[in-house]
Parts: sequence; structure tokens; C-alpha cells
Amino acid sequence: MNLRKLLLLVFFIILQLSLAAAKAGSSQDRVLIEELVFKGSQSVLPDGTGLRVQGDGLTLDDGHHHGEYTSPIIDAPFSFNAVVPQWFAELPEFTSIKIYLRTGQDGRVWDDWQEVQPSSDWTLDDDEEIIGDMLVVSAMDGTHSLVQFRAVIDNYAGVAKPILDELRLVFIDSTAGPTTEEMLAQQQGVQQNTTVADGYPKPPVISRDIWCTDPRCDYTDGLEYHSVTHLILHHTVTSSSGDSAATVRAIWAFHTDTRGWGDIGYNFLIDTAGIIFEGHLGGDDVVGTHAGNANTGSMAAALIGDFSYQDPPQPMIDSAVELFSWKADQRNIDVFDASAALPNVAWGLPHMMGHRDVFGTTQCPGDHAHSLLPAIRDQVAEKVGLVSPYQYVDELSGAFIRSNANWYTPIYQCGHNTHAWYTWSTTDPSQAVNWGEWRPEISADGRYRIDAHIPYCNTGRSETAGAVYTITHAGETTEVTADQNQNVGLWMTLGEFDLHAGNSNVIHLSDLTTTDDGLGIWFDSLRLLQVQAIPAATNQMPDDGSWLNDRQVAFEWYIANPEEVAATEFQIATDDQFQNIISSKEWPSAVESVPHTFNKDYGALFWRVILTAKSGGEYASTTTRFGIDSEPPVSQISSLAWLAWIQRYRLTWQGQDNLTGLATYTIEYRPVGQEPWIPLLKDADQISVLFAPDDTNLTYEFRSQAVDQIGNTEPVHETADIDTQQASFYSHAIILPVIRTEE
Repeated sequence: MNLRKLLLLVFFIILQLSLAAAKAGSSQDRVLIEELVFKGSQSVLPDGTGLRVQGDGLTLDDGHHHGEYTSPIIDAPFSFNAVVPQWFAELPEFTSIKIYLRTGQDGRVWDDWQEVQPSSDWTLDDDEEIIGDMLVVSAMDGTHSLVQFRAVIDNYAGVAKPILDELRLVFIDSTAGPTTEEMLAQQQGVQQNTTVADGYPKPPVISRDIWCTDPRCDYTDGLEYHSVTHLILHHTVTSSSGDSAATVRAIWAFHTDTRGWGDIGYNFLIDTAGIIFEGHLGGDDVVGTHAGNANTGSMAAALIGDFSYQDPPQPMIDSAVELFSWKADQRNIDVFDASAALPNVAWGLPHMMGHRDVFGTTQCPGDHAHSLLPAIRDQVAEKVGLVSPYQYVDELSGAFIRSNANWYTPIYQCGHNTHAWYTWSTTDPSQAVNWGEWRPEISADGRYRIDAHIPYCNTGRSETAGAVYTITHAGETTEVTADQNQNVGLWMTLGEFDLHAGNSNVIHLSDLTTTDDGLGIWFDSLRLLQVQAIPAATNQMPDDGSWLNDRQVAFEWYIANPEEVAATEFQIATDDQFQNIISSKEWPSAVESVPHTFNKDYGALFWRVILTAKSGGEYASTTTRFGIDSEPPVSQISSLAWLAWIQRYRLTWQGQDNLTGLATYTIEYRPVGQEPWIPLLKDADQISVLFAPDDTNLTYEFRSQAVDQIGNTEPVHETADIDTQQASFYSHAIILPVIRTEE
């Protein structure tokens, strides 16, 4: 073997050993974790604290309702970048115990005191101790070595006293190992499979092999798998100022060693820059430890930080959207829907939710992160091409109105869009003051399924079994009694109803029941799904209020969804109730026109179309009123008078039309026996006029012609109505009014 080959072999062996060592982790990469225990019996209480030692614990001194204890400066067992307090306490009603911490490097400069909130993510239902939020040292400081705690104990009105039995401080040093920047560089050299068989790509993720350098990160026992149906958003309730990689390792160490979960609880963690860390070992669909009985069948994404009072940065939200989009597409999850698919949860849950939505007993993922869930859901749907077939009607929209009464909203922003109204049921009509109405804007006539969302929220009581929904639809009213208690967390179907386009359809719900008193009634979002298009006829010709001057009438109408028509019936009646039908025709298909000839005129007629749907229902068009006036009016010049003092003739005429009424007259004259007739008035609405003859020695004759309101014109009179030889003679002035026709 030549020297070159020997050097290459040695280099290859060294490289493999280095990679194996990096995989296994060295002792320098281990996360340090150790706890200190404080008991009241270990302390000397100065005067003025308001506290005393009881057994091993601290409690209020006799006659005191408030007490405070601040510990001496405590040297940590090693320099730490994270600390988690845990305490055992007895808390009777109307009492509280608050724990505050501050950390520092040298005893001269300290971080601010921080109140430690109980961590709902990390405290399980059967835990005896209370787990507090993790405090993380800023990345600028790196580590601290000193800590102080303060206990504040209050008794507001309780009979029994609260007792702080024990306080444990868990110190963690997870700074050994690569920083976030170093891990990003390493990850770029690792081939990641970011696609799933033509599906939405998995976003870049820093794998456990890179961030979890402690040898205990590799194990094989105890992994469980279950196909994911639900996506849960968390926040870690830690400071976001520390190095992300070190924070993830600190959470892993606490979950693994102190909590005894064997691994980090979350499936994924996301830092403020949008960097995603793989959480629990096992890859896709592994069961984590983050939401109690909802662990199996869910995927948890935890935002690193506390978002109770501030919004998550946009890069963090963008990464959450990418992560949820990948999993929703991979597992065909409808993020708009809810189901009871989680095998260990007895109620329904939204397919995309915050941790608080599982049990209603935690603030996680914080108000500001939780309020973004509807927007995150919409973005995920858009990215995976999910278009919901439903129309949603939110209780905060203008399509919902409610009575002016006492209403409640659940804690922790619970509801379909992180909000819902509720009240308590009553069987007493005089006490029923709460009601709400949804008036959805329907775009097209059809048969719709209506679902009501019943949120799973913590109100301290169960829900009513007798919610009475009154649905006004397509001119009908249907009453549906629904059991909200059996449908918590789900979309509850109220039934299928024929709805007309527009907002005339109403879903009404009140607090009045026949089943129970004092139970919850929810007024949350509705959704509507068109399950079948229904035929609808729209009358077109003749239109409403029209008059026709032809007895041969062409009727026309438009049919929406003609493929759903089994029969078409056409009716004409003399009354709008169609008690006196004068013509009716029917066809075994969709027909949109028919001619009809009437044998006489009518002042009022009504027509409509009735469609029989293939599904069996009947749907009538709106009623259209019209009239037929085909007969022309008649008129006659009734009088002619010579007014000697002004040398004028005064003509007066009259007319008649039995239906639409007279509109105008044309008056013509000529010297007797001469041609042509000369217009005196044309299209005039008056019934008298003065005429000055050109030659008083001639005899003049006159005729009239009337026109009615729809243009029917009287035939021209073949002979004159009157002439000047028939005129009456008046030698002195008289008052003769000028009269106009009535319009």
C-alpha cells in the first residue's frame, strides 16, 4: 500500500470516528440539570413578613391576610441559562400563592423580578406539584449563577390558610453544543426530504441529530405512532431572548429528566426568526407529550416565547403556516372542520386549534397567538388549495343580531373564530330574554344543510339538551330541537332546508327550553352547505303592473336549475290567490314560455309558474299582475256655442274608456264639404277650446279622436260630430270653465 492510499485510509477512519462521536455526543455536550429544594423550616423569618413556619411550609401568621418572604441570594450548583420553579402548595378557596424570581451574574446586577405563572403546558391534571414557567437567561449574558425567589401569600376571604409546602428550583445549563447559527450551517449540509409524493413540501427543519447533542437524545423504546388528524398550536411560555438552540435543549432536558416524559413534549418548536426545530424523537406522526389525552392523533407546534401580551413575529407565524400546511396536505386535514377523531378525547375538537381549545383550562398559546388562528387557518387552506364548500355566518358579523340582554363570552377566546356568545337555559317564558338570529346572505335558491358550531369551552356547567332553533325558509317555518350537550366541539346539523336567495331566511335561537334550567346555550358560527340546487322560476313577460293592448299574449319566464325540474305548471287567474283560475297548462319538463289568446279584455289578471322538483318539492314564482285593454276609447264633441262678444265658438267634448282611461284628444275642423281636415288641437288633455273662424260667413264642421293610456286610438270619425249651424248663440259674457281630462 503506497503512502497516498495509507493517508486516505487514515483520513477516512478519522472522519468516521468523528462523525460517530458527533452522533453519540461527548460528555461536554451533555445538558446539566440539578434542583435545589427550599422548605420553610430551613429559613429564619424576620419580623414583618406576616408569615410563620408550619411544619416544613410557610403560611400566614395569625391575624394576617398578606405575607411576603424574600430568600437570601442563592448560589446555583452551576452556571445556568434556564431555571424552572416547581412548588407544592395547599390553596383553599379565596387564597393565592405567587412566586417571583430574579437571576444575576455577580450579585450587583440583577434581571428584573418576574412573576412565575403556573405552566398549563407542563403541569398535568394528576400532578401534585405546580410547574412554573421556565425563565431563560438572555443570549447576551449567556449564563447566570445567582438566584433569588420571593413568595407572596394572600388570604382574601377564606376560612383556611394557604400553605407553601415546598419550592424546588430546577437549574439547567444547555449552552454546551452548537448555537443556532452553527446548526443552520450544519443543516445546510444535510439532505432533507421536504416533499411528500407531489404534496405540499415540508419546510426546512433543524433535526434532532443536530440540536440534541446529549447522548440521551437517542433511544428506541417507548415510541408510539398515530396518524395525525388535529394540529395544535402552543407557546413554550419562556423568554425568547435566549439562544434558540440552547432554549430547545433546556426544554428537552426539563421534559425528559424532571417531568419524566422521556423526551421533549412538542413535535416541533419555532423560534422568533422562523427557524423550526424537530421536537420529539420519531419523525412523522409520533405521539408527543403536550396536550394530555389529545396527544394521540395530534401534532404540536410550539412557538418559543410567551405570547400572552405580545404578537408572535411574522417569520414565526409564516413558519407555523408552512408546517401546518405540510401536515394538513399530507394527512388530508380539513382545517375548517372539527371532529371527535382523537381516540382518547370524548368530545369534538377543531382540526386546527390552540392548546387552550383542548380542555379550556389553559391560556396556551397566549391570547395574541391564539387570536391569529383564524388567519393561520385561512393561509393554510390557501396554500394547500383547500376551498371550503360551506358558507360561514359568524356571530360577530352583521348577519347576526341579538337581544339587549345579559350575555357571556367564554374565557380564553373559545369559539369557532376564537369567540362565541352564550347564556343559560330557562323553562320559564317570563325569564327568556336572550335570543339571537342569523340572517345569512344566500346567493342562489337551493336546498341547504345548516350546521351550528357548539364550542367545547370551560364554563363550569354542561350544555342544554333542548336548544330550540326556529328556521324561517322559503316561506315556511320549521322548529328544530337540538342537543348541544351531545355535540360539544362539533358542527351540529340542524337539517336540510329550501332557502331563497337573499337574506330573508332566518335561524332563530333563544334561551327558552323545555328540558333544563341553568345550562349553557351557545350562539356561535353557523355554516351552510348547498346539497341540492332547487329550480326557481322568475317571471319576465308580461311584467308586473303592465297593460297590454293585444289579447294574444306571449308569456315568458326564466328557470334556474332547469335540470332539477320534473314538471312545469302555468296559471292565469283573476285574483292573486288563484281561486279563480281561467287558464292552466302543465308540461312534464322545464318550459319557459307559452302563448295564450284571451277572448275579452281584463282590468286585472295574475299569472305565475309552479315548478315541481325532481326531489318532490313545489316552487312557485312570484305573482305578476297585468291587464288587457285592446278596445279603443270613444269620444264626441258634445256642444258648440257662439260667443258674440268675442266672435269665437266654444267647443266642448267628452270621451270614455272602460279600462286604462283616456289620455289625449285630437280635434279637427274644416269648412263643410272641403278637404282636408285641419288640426285644431293635437294630443291635448283638455275637453274644451275656443275657435275663431277665418270667415264668419262659412259653415264649419268638427270631429274628435281619443287615445287611451296605453295608446289605443279611436278610429277616425267618417262624418263630423257637429257644425256651426248647430251652435248655440250667446250675446253676453258667461263664465265657462276650461276642463281637463283626469290623468
